[in-house]
Amino acid sequence: MTDAPPIWRDGPVLAFMVAETLVWAAIFYSFPALVLHWQDEFGWSATAALGAFSLALGLQGLAAPWVGRAIDRGLAPWGFPLGTLGAIAGLAALTQVQTLWAFYLVWGWLGLMMGFTLYDACFSVVTRARGARARAAITAITLAAGFASTLAYPLTAFVTALAGWRASVWVLAGLVALLVLPMVAYAAHRLEGEAKARTPATTGPAPPRTRVSNRPGYWPIAGGFALTSLGVGIVLSNLMPLMAALDVPTPLAILAASTIGPAQVAGRVLLILAGARVAARAVVLGAFLMLAAASVLLGATAAVPALALAFAIAQGVGNGVISILRPVVIREAMGEQGFGESAGAVARLSLFAFAVAPGLGAVLADLMGHGAVIALCVAAPLTGALMLRRLAP
Repeated sequence: MTDAPPIWRDGPVLAFMVAETLVWAAIFYSFPALVLHWQDEFGWSATAALGAFSLALGLQGLAAPWVGRAIDRGLAPWGFPLGTLGAIAGLAALTQVQTLWAFYLVWGWLGLMMGFTLYDACFSVVTRARGARARAAITAITLAAGFASTLAYPLTAFVTALAGWRASVWVLAGLVALLVLPMVAYAAHRLEGEAKARTPATTGPAPPRTRVSNRPGYWPIAGGFALTSLGVGIVLSNLMPLMAALDVPTPLAILAASTIGPAQVAGRVLLILAGARVAARAVVLGAFLMLAAASVLLGATAAVPALALAFAIAQGVGNGVISILRPVVIREAMGEQGFGESAGAVARLSLFAFAVAPGLGAVLADLMGHGAVIALCVAAPLTGALMLRRLAP
C-alpha cells in the first residue's frame, strides 16, 4: 500500500474540496440564504417555509444508509454524477415553484440528492479508498467546504439584488453543472480505483447477516452524535431569538453569529496541525464537552453580554472538528467492512435529530422559556459524551 500524495498534489481530494464547497452552497446554504425572499414573494409563514428544510434533512437521513451501501458495493463512480445531476434538476425545478406543496416536493427531492452528494457520501468513498489514511483527506475537504456559507450568502445576495432569487438559483445550478459534475465524476472514479487496489477484505461490504444496529459500537456512536446534533441544531436555528431573549445587543449578536463559521475553520486548522498525534475519540469527547460549555456561555450572556463571542468561538471550534472525526470514530469502532452503510446509519439518526431541532427549540421556548432551551442544549452533548464513553477501548 502506498502513501497518499500531499494534499496539494492529491487530485481526487482537491476535486472534492472544490465540489463539496460548491454543492453545500448550492443545495444546503441556499435555503437559509433565500428563505426570506420566498416568504416575501409567496406570503408563507416562517414555520411553513422552514418545514420544507426539515423534510429535506429527514429524507437525506433516510437515504444515507442506502447511499452508503451502494458505495460499499463500488457504485460511487455512478452515484456521485447521478446525484449531482439530480441536484441540478432540483435547482432548476425550484425556479418554477409557485405553491407551497411544490416547494416541499422540490426540497424533498433535493434532500434525497443531499444524501448522494454531501459529506457522508464523500467521506464514505474517501474512507473506502484510504482506510486509516482518510483522516487527512477528510480534514482538507471539510476545511475547504467550511467556506460554503461564505460563498452562498454574498453570492445569492448580490445576484438576487440584481435579478431576483430565481437568477441566484440558476447561477448555483450552473456552478454545479460546470464544476461539481465533472469534479465528482473524476474524484469518485479515481478513489474507487484506489479502493479496488486495496485488499478486498478491507473494502468490501459487510456480511449481509450483520445488521448495522448489531455492529460493535453502533448505538453509543449513533446516539452520541445524534444528541449532539440535536443540541447544535437547536442553537443554530434559534440563535438570534435566544440572544434577543437574553438581551444581547443586536450588533453583538450579529458579530457572534458571524464568528461561528470562522471558528469552525479554526478548529479544523488546529486539527490539521495536530495531525494523527491526537486520538480521534478523545478529541470528539472534548468537542462534545466544548459544545455543552458553549451553551453555558450562551446562557451567561444574560449577565455578561460580551460572553457571546466566547460562546461563538466554543460553538464553532467544537462543531468544526466533529464533522471531520465522526467517520474516523466510526471506522475505528465499527470497522472498514461495510463502512458506507455504517456511516449512513449513524448519519441517519443525526440528520433526523437536526431536522426536528428547529421546531423543538421553538416549541420548548414557547412552553417553558428560553432557559429551558439552553438547558437542553447543555444536556444533549453532555449525554452524548456519556454515550460515546461507553465505546470499548
